[in-house]
Amino acid sequence: MTDALLRCSKLSKSYQDGNNEVTVLKDIDFSLQAGEMVAVVGTSGSGKSTFLHLLGGLDKASGGQLFYKTDEMTHWKADKLAQWRNQNLGFVYQFHHLLPEFSALENVAMPQMIAGKSPAEAKRQAKQLL
Repeated sequence: MTDALLRCSKLSKSYQDGNNEVTVLKDIDFSLQAGEMVAVVGTSGSGKSTFLHLLGGLDKASGGQLFYKTDEMTHWKADKLAQWRNQNLGFVYQFHHLLPEFSALENVAMPQMIAGKSPAEAKRQAKQLL
């Protein structure tokens, strides 16, 4: 086993387009260590967003395995994935979906407040993240 925080093995994603199967990602192996920063780059349409959606549990892979620490996430149900994202993962999209009536700090603190943390504690943690 690995000490990776997030990893995938042979991750693949295909879509049906009429009678044709379109393979977007095939047999991707990737690991992310705690504290590591990575950038996913590529041309438009190369599968970057699909890859990130699979890693974040926003979409299901057609094949392969996805792990958080030592737990295989591949067959987690939607509610468990949503709870995991709320507690462990954040996304900043190219076309961000921030709530315009809130500050950046409040936007980052929002998931923690939804999870039941006090506004003061959520803002303290959000400051650390920012």
